[in-house]
Amino acid sequence: MEKASNSPYSGDGIERQEALLLPDSSSTFPLNDTISSEEYTTDSSDMKPEASPDHVHKKGSSFNAFVNILCLAIGVGSLQLAYIVKQSGWIGTTFIVFAAGIAFLNAVITIKCMYLKPGGGRIVGYHNIGFEAFGNAGYYTITVFNIVNIIGSIGIYVILASNNISDMFAQANVHISPRTLMIASATVMCMPTLFAKTLAETMLVSLIGTLTSVIVTVVVIVMACLYPIRNGKNPVGNYTGPVSHSAAIPGGFAMALSSVTFAYLGTTIVPHIEGGMRHPEKFNRVFGSALTVIAAIYVVMAATGYWAYGDQTMSPITDNFPKSKCLYYCVVFIANPIVPIAWPTTLAEICITIHVLFAGPLYLVQMSLEIESGLGILQKKPQAQRVWRMAVRIGSALVILAIAEAIPFFDDVIALVGALTNPVLIYLAPIACYVKLKGWRNCSRTSLVGLALLLAFGMAISGFGLVQTIFDIIKSFKGTK
Repeated sequence: MEKASNSPYSGDGIERQEALLLPDSSSTFPLNDTISSEEYTTDSSDMKPEASPDHVHKKGSSFNAFVNILCLAIGVGSLQLAYIVKQSGWIGTTFIVFAAGIAFLNAVITIKCMYLKPGGGRIVGYHNIGFEAFGNAGYYTITVFNIVNIIGSIGIYVILASNNISDMFAQANVHISPRTLMIASATVMCMPTLFAKTLAETMLVSLIGTLTSVIVTVVVIVMACLYPIRNGKNPVGNYTGPVSHSAAIPGGFAMALSSVTFAYLGTTIVPHIEGGMRHPEKFNRVFGSALTVIAAIYVVMAATGYWAYGDQTMSPITDNFPKSKCLYYCVVFIANPIVPIAWPTTLAEICITIHVLFAGPLYLVQMSLEIESGLGILQKKPQAQRVWRMAVRIGSALVILAIAEAIPFFDDVIALVGALTNPVLIYLAPIACYVKLKGWRNCSRTSLVGLALLLAFGMAISGFGLVQTIFDIIKSFKGTK
């Protein structure tokens, strides 16, 4: 399901309609990989004043888009996958694959919306899809929900990076103010955005973020294989008592599905990735291939972690690993035979920190593009564009930093915001816009039923996630009293 090459909506299979949930193939969106890229180009006269014509920017390769997807999707959430399987049992590994298929369907629907512009042409930007479908109400609803969601994501990254750096320095008895580290983290995230107009120009940032994700993946798998809990304890003696595994835990299915469904790339950034490709007709193939790789990595990490720690699996899984007592040991472990079992944990923490510092700019670029489009910056002279672009991106970073610093329990508050905005952005908006732009009378009955089932599924699992988030916030407030 997640392989684009086998999808009825890639290659020469565009005329087939074998998947219940996919919109019918009579759509005007040219998904056929053999269609020339000229069919995707659009005159600037075809754009609204607030739209940012993608052809104005430098285009990136399909590989660049592939790496961007990997960097954005494989993140901190991968360390919770084994815990998700703990909640649901071994069957949870199939949920990971299922969620990849759902992510692919949502992306296909979003891209199809972009080519349903009344009068022809391509709709630029996720918010403009809302405008074409529902006018100003759709435009401002999607814009506000999207920006709030991105602010939360970047804010969490800033806090996570600063906390990780603080913990690692504390191991070496070096104590730095959390506020100072938050400012430093936000600055590091902001710098690449000053030199990249679009996501197509963030190749180096994406490569570094992806490389660190690969290192973390390898560390997690190797550490889980080397130090599992067996015979009531693991080799480092952190745990005692029996460990058990379950094939299926029905009571945990809802929460597991709710968690894993949002472990993949959101639909809001899909238009920016597709718009930044030199050959956007290959987007389905690239996105499907990336999701296949991501799902494979996720399944291996989740299965290995649950095999090693069973019902004692923690979130993040690095909490199950032996810890080094000092950051210094990470450098001298070769000469010190006492700590060879602990340094990979520190390495994983360092890589996670680097990853969030380099994944954050990609989200910041996405948000900045939305703001710049609304301000009509691309209609200004080149020098004015540069000034406005720097002002928007520095200002965005400062606003996010201020919000993260000012709001207590920021991570819990943002989890609540995400639980409220993600269902709208990922499920409701693309499906509603697709039906509105295409016209429900022009959709086949099979397509409408599939879209309704997809929407019902998204709303249901999001509801479970929202309830759990509210409970977590209540616990956080009770814990301070």
